[in-house]
Amino acid sequence: MLKKLLTLILLFNFLNGFSLDVTPQGAPQGIIKGYVFDKNNNQALEYATISIVSLRNNKVVNGTITDETGFFKIKNISFGSYKVKLTFIGYETKVIEKVILKPNDREIDLGKLYLNLASKNIDAVVINADRPTMSYKIDKKVINVSQQHTSASGTAVEILENIPSVTVDIEGNVSLRGSESFTVLIDNKPTVLEPSDVLNQIPASTIENIEVITNPSSKYDPDGTSGIINIITKKNKLQGINGIVNLNAGMYGRHGGDFLFNWRKERFNVFFGADYNNRSMKGGFETKDWRIINWTPNRNETNDTIVHNLSEGDFERTKNSYSIRTGFDLTIDPRNSIAFETQLGYREYQRINIKNRETFTNQSTNRILAINDENSQRGGSYYSFNLNYTRKFLIKGHELYALLNCRVREVDEESTNVLTNMNNSIVSGQQSFEKGPFDSYRIQLDYTLPLFEKSKFEAGYNSRIFISDDKTDLKQYNLSNQVYEIVPLFSHNVEYSNNIHAVYAMYSGEINRWGYKAGLRGEYTDRDIQLKETTESSLIERFDFFPTLHMSYSTKKENQWMANYSRRIHRPRGWNLEPFITWVNANSVRQGNPDLLPEYIDSYELSHLIKFGRNSLSLDGYYRITNNKIERLWSTYETQEVSAADNVKKMFFDNVGKDYSLGVEVMLGLNLFPWWHVDLMGNVYDYRVEGELEYKVGNNLQLVDFSESSFTWNTRLNNTLRLGKKTRVQFNAMYNSPRASAQGEREGFLLTTLAVRQNIYKNKLAATLQVRDVFGTMHHASESSGLDFYSYYNFHPNTPVVSFTLSFRLNNYKPDRKKRTNGNGEGLEDDGEF
Repeated sequence: MLKKLLTLILLFNFLNGFSLDVTPQGAPQGIIKGYVFDKNNNQALEYATISIVSLRNNKVVNGTITDETGFFKIKNISFGSYKVKLTFIGYETKVIEKVILKPNDREIDLGKLYLNLASKNIDAVVINADRPTMSYKIDKKVINVSQQHTSASGTAVEILENIPSVTVDIEGNVSLRGSESFTVLIDNKPTVLEPSDVLNQIPASTIENIEVITNPSSKYDPDGTSGIINIITKKNKLQGINGIVNLNAGMYGRHGGDFLFNWRKERFNVFFGADYNNRSMKGGFETKDWRIINWTPNRNETNDTIVHNLSEGDFERTKNSYSIRTGFDLTIDPRNSIAFETQLGYREYQRINIKNRETFTNQSTNRILAINDENSQRGGSYYSFNLNYTRKFLIKGHELYALLNCRVREVDEESTNVLTNMNNSIVSGQQSFEKGPFDSYRIQLDYTLPLFEKSKFEAGYNSRIFISDDKTDLKQYNLSNQVYEIVPLFSHNVEYSNNIHAVYAMYSGEINRWGYKAGLRGEYTDRDIQLKETTESSLIERFDFFPTLHMSYSTKKENQWMANYSRRIHRPRGWNLEPFITWVNANSVRQGNPDLLPEYIDSYELSHLIKFGRNSLSLDGYYRITNNKIERLWSTYETQEVSAADNVKKMFFDNVGKDYSLGVEVMLGLNLFPWWHVDLMGNVYDYRVEGELEYKVGNNLQLVDFSESSFTWNTRLNNTLRLGKKTRVQFNAMYNSPRASAQGEREGFLLTTLAVRQNIYKNKLAATLQVRDVFGTMHHASESSGLDFYSYYNFHPNTPVVSFTLSFRLNNYKPDRKKRTNGNGEGLEDDGEF
């Protein structure tokens, strides 16, 4: 692996050496530098043209263009007298009439130079202080989260509770259009953590925008059933030292903070940031009924044994994480730039359940009372680095982008389950462990070539390498010597490797009011799973194609129609494929399936955005078909050592058929008054899963049809009130309806949040008071059943939860207010809050 990494680094050095401009022969004479800004709004102008004209013969002797900060620097100018000419499309030309370079004044700093917009009669424009909640691109929705004050003290998960296409359940599990299979990117780059982990860790205060990409183009990796959630973090383009600090605290031990400092000098910027979060949830739960049937191949109901397990108790969920990140970006010259970023962190999630348990059977009146103490932890350290290089050519938009990404995380899971009787003596005890590293490497090359005025060709290559080494162990409590002893039968060591190589090509453009983007991606997959103790191996080599198509049409009133299609893939995770039994905790085991096929998803969308005045209405219709549907299923686990009375369920995986999702998503944005904005969102969809499953009943296989359907919906109501220039009040409500699965149903629940934000002292200091679950309705229940079990679980956390956030801006830190790009060459409107 070290050789591979060195090869990638050498490739970057080659690209850098190949692409940099060559300095003309001869010693440099003089330098002229400066900045170019829009005089109207004081925004830096990128791609402004700077020409150095000799006063002796009126000829251009040198020139350049400005970078994204408006900076330019021209070297190797002979001593003499010149005029400097500044031009930019849509702006009046500016000329600095006389600049003299001489030996004792070799470097001339022109400072800030301002260009005026070219004169043009336009209608009156109304400037609003708050940015629109959502804007459409041809292949994505861009959600402005600067107004989400109800999530100020939370994480990305709390923000996602208030945006379209995304649902969040009571325990913080995120779904994108009904599916938990999606990809998370941070600033268009892959993350070191699992999607659920990273979303629960990123502080809400560090997020600028969220892009929801339900049908990604072929430029993106096709992984994930329902698409991509791209988190755009806050950045700063201002010169000098700037920073922001956030502190928060709340009930039930919730506390945390984060900071980010930038130092920019001309073309060089360096940043350093850190965050710490402790999030906890406490409450109670109960199981109404749990029946496990101890059946035999030829059974009759009168001889069946039915074991009932009733329990109730208290729970605590704690999420603790911290990270530090640092990096720099350097604009070598207006055409070449490099950036480096590294992050180091640790995360830990702990689940504690203490419950009173009552067990009895249908064949006996005896009731066994016990106390069950469950404690599980999952976490570990991680680090990552990103190195990227951008080469811009003379034509705007013509560029080469290269990325090297390395991600490493440690997996350390431990679960302890102790059962004691009413005399406080241990009846049984069990500990399960899973440890191992996970390494991921990525190299990516993207090339963009503008062909005509409004069209471009894009092509690229990327290689992804995934390596893991997992070790699982089980220990059981020996009552005779009161020691936990390892059980060799359930100790395994697995090596997993997956190499994916991809190429893509895409063409996009505009014809009158029509926009289009068509692409094709091809991927070669080489996957191998090896069980060390038996040398068993499961090898797969496969080539897949992923076409995408996006169309848009804009009417004269700036309303938009969009239609798109994409084909995607959901690959089984490593532990989905492990062929052996792994104890997750004392009441559940897991067994993978090495024969699992990946899911292939065909996704269709039709969208319409209507603007009327300052209001907007968006309608999205979508239809998704999943082939080779992978289901997570449950059954009773029984062996010679484990009986039905032990109440152990087995989780396993299989390709069971197809599922279908047909839905409509609506978002209405209303400015009822200058001080009151309302967003009403709703998602209604019909879900069907069709398939059959083979259950093992004794030594026989029984085919079971588990086709299910459900009509599911969710809605959100977000209210934002502007009370004066510095006060915001926000009230949000979210309801998720019941939802069916192949083996059960989860009940619906309602969540309401209230927040008040006050800006203090020239917008440098802001305080936010937040109340989560105002009316105490955030509880839900779920049930599942199969041939041999039925379970019910009711979960009700302690609420409401009150928290407080304090934000301080150093030098009035704020995002770059000019039109910037999001890493894909597409503009995002980025304005401040006030």
